[in-house]
Amino acid sequence: MDKKIMIVAIIAVVAVVAGAAVVVFTGSHDSSSSDNGKIVGNTIAEKDFPNSSSRLWVYGNANEDDKLNNDDVSYLEAIINGSKTATRLADANADGKVDSKDVDYLKNILDATADTKIDVYYIDNYFKVAKVSWPVKSIATTYCSGVYTCEVTGLMSKVKMVDTTIANYWAKLNSNLKAATSLGSTEEPDYEKIMQNKIDVYIPGYCEATADVESPKKLNPAGIDVMFMNTCDNSGVNYPNEYIDRSIVMFGFLLQGDMTKTYQYLDWHDGILSKVKDAAATLAESDKGALIMSRNAPSYIDTGQYSITGKGNTNLIHADWAGVYSVGQHHSLLTKNYNTLTAENIYTVLYDTKTAGYSDLYWIDNEHDGLRGQRDLDATVESWKTLISAGEGAKLPTMHYLGMAREAGNSPMYVLEMVFYLNVMQPGLLSLNYETLFNEFIDTFATEKANYADVDIDNFFKDYDL
Repeated sequence: MDKKIMIVAIIAVVAVVAGAAVVVFTGSHDSSSSDNGKIVGNTIAEKDFPNSSSRLWVYGNANEDDKLNNDDVSYLEAIINGSKTATRLADANADGKVDSKDVDYLKNILDATADTKIDVYYIDNYFKVAKVSWPVKSIATTYCSGVYTCEVTGLMSKVKMVDTTIANYWAKLNSNLKAATSLGSTEEPDYEKIMQNKIDVYIPGYCEATADVESPKKLNPAGIDVMFMNTCDNSGVNYPNEYIDRSIVMFGFLLQGDMTKTYQYLDWHDGILSKVKDAAATLAESDKGALIMSRNAPSYIDTGQYSITGKGNTNLIHADWAGVYSVGQHHSLLTKNYNTLTAENIYTVLYDTKTAGYSDLYWIDNEHDGLRGQRDLDATVESWKTLISAGEGAKLPTMHYLGMAREAGNSPMYVLEMVFYLNVMQPGLLSLNYETLFNEFIDTFATEKANYADVDIDNFFKDYDL
């Protein structure tokens, strides 16, 4: 063969092989392979989500499991050589395509030390591609969900700023929280103060529509990342499921927390959730207890307008998993996350529930008690009893009253919420006890355990029929 022809042939083969080694994701920006983070800001459509069983939606997690490790390097190399199909998270450098540069980028993430400078890309709870710049030395967080998530991920020592609710109610749990500077409220954070304190990452404790839109605009130009991995309720985010466990694992990884402790929590969480769902699966529909969850009790609301949680609410999703008939998921007056009702509206919901065949009804007040102590469950539940007893007794179901602190269902403790429901409504069905697990949570994950000595479980979970 003519040498020139042979050289041309070889070049052609190399070009074909090289072309096969690059997978370009449709819908990504047109960019060169050096454009690290080019797809940051893109919204990922549901049809393009990573594996739904994965809880680490971090770019570089090529095999889309719960860990980023050398298995992902091998998987990514297999994608490059064509023996495996590209995954959504294989694009480690988030430039919109999967190629050999992602292998190098992933290795740099895995080899990162406490001082390595590198951007790590992920999909946040608004399903947008985002980044956190390593190293992460200091964080600002808000609300109870931020406190308890820092506990289970070993991040307390990095907390340098907190919102007013943490400062007022939860700072007593940890010396770092006590020493932290206040950033104002979650709804109206003091952006100037956050910038002055040179925080690396700001993590809102829950979704707040206005602040969530404004915070990246204010903080990103100053080099401060805003991480939307909320471990609280789904306000502001329209999705049918809850991803609290996913948020916690990503919280720990992205903020360079204690991953041994983080995975210890995940194992604890998974063991409880598995037993809850197995027990719930044995219940016939007719055996399920009916539940209504209230907020804003008559004890401190004098407008005659009360709040009942409805379809898609975080806590009702949890109740469904525990084999509970959640009235708020079904009734026509309860179509929103939070619904404002009059007393007459409430009576209608109660009457309809009894007509539907549920002669017993569990009413749970979701209150700011717990460690926040802003409201007293005993007082709020008593006020609901008084209000409901004014309805037409013959039409009412038999009422059973429960209480729960909001921080219990909107944090890593949310698995205890489900155990509580089953312990109360289906005694003996589950081999777990919510009181035992509550103490186990503190003993296993609290950073300064002695600070929890005065915690009263009756302020977190309470069955008023006992």
